[in-house]
Order: sequence, then C-alpha cells, then structure tokens
Amino acid sequence: MLADYYSILRMEHDCSFADIKRAYFKRSKECHPDLYRNSPVKTEEFKQLVEAFDILSDFSKRQRYDLKFKSEEERLSAGITPCDEIIMDSQSDDVLEELIVGNERPGNTTLARLFMDLEKTEVLMTFREGKNLFFCKRYRQAKSFLINAVTMSPHNIVYRVYLARALAVLRECKLAKYHYRKALATGHSREPSQQLKRVSYELDMVNRKHHPF
Repeated sequence: MLADYYSILRMEHDCSFADIKRAYFKRSKECHPDLYRNSPVKTEEFKQLVEAFDILSDFSKRQRYDLKFKSEEERLSAGITPCDEIIMDSQSDDVLEELIVGNERPGNTTLARLFMDLEKTEVLMTFREGKNLFFCKRYRQAKSFLINAVTMSPHNIVYRVYLARALAVLRECKLAKYHYRKALATGHSREPSQQLKRVSYELDMVNRKHHPF
C-alpha cells in the first residue's frame, strides 16, 4: 500500500514548501528517536517522517508521487518538465550530490544518519526552496535562494546548475555560462570524472542565445 506522506506530515495536498518545512520540524521534535532513547518504534516513525519530507519538499519527486493518486487519464495528460532530467552521470549521483556535498554532517556519516540530521542541513533546505521556486517559475526568487546555496556549498554541482538555469531563464547569460562552466570544471576534477553531458548541452544552448528550457 502506498504511504500517505501528506498524512504523515499532517498536511493537506495543496500545502506549500514552507508548510512542509514547518511541519517537518514540528513533527521531528515529536518523534526524533534521540528523545526516546532510540526507541525502535520512534526510529521507524521518524524514518517515515524523513521519507515524507524528502519526497514532498522536492518538486519533481512530489509531482511523480501525486501522479500515483490520479486517474489513468490524468497520468497520461501530465508531463514532467524537461529540467527534471539527470544532471550528473546517473540519478544516484544527483541524489548524493544534492544531499551530501557541502552539507554539515558528523564524521563517518551514512545517508540514513544524514536524513536523521536533516534539520541541521541549512544548505539543503535553502537549495530545496530555490529549486521549488524555480519549478513554480518564480525565477527571481529562486535565483536568490540558489545563490545562497551555491555560496554555502560552492563545490555542489547540482546547486550550481540550478542557479545557472535560473540565470539563463532570466537572460543573465554571461553569469549563467560562468556557473555552467564552474559546474563542468568541478565535475571533471572529480574522481572518477563526471562527464556532465546534460550540463554541456545546456551551456551550448545558452551560447546559442536560447535558454535551454
């Protein structure tokens, strides 16, 4: 049976990103296992809460999740925005980049542990807000949040690409090209190197004076 993430967060289906963030912080204080001597019941409850937050705070993931509740006709008529394509060399690379690179985390962290400490990851929250604003076509507001995310985490490729996308849509092509090139340089310096074909394509589109979306 499909989990009802809205019920887990005690939110309505039309809730905003700000609503989701507030609900997550409130609920995390109610069931964080550290407050209950690592109770297995509370640990499981908190894992469900974190999963609900991760899905509903990300525009693309939420869009796909909501489609599961729609009729077959509604599913066929709904499309995923072109910006939802993989940025790095695999989907898992995208996920790990967004969640880990530049976020404060304890030593020897695991992905599960990072999720447990989501409240502390200010840069991730900032990026998610900017990404949501971008998908809602509120590009100038998105730009502000994405600049902050990149400032806090200059080596995060995903954050920088979304900033470049916002700048491209706003016709700030010179700055957009700068951030696309920085993203490419960061990817090429990784071990193993990231090819970032999608990023190269979007940079080429900006060079042609057409924003890529």
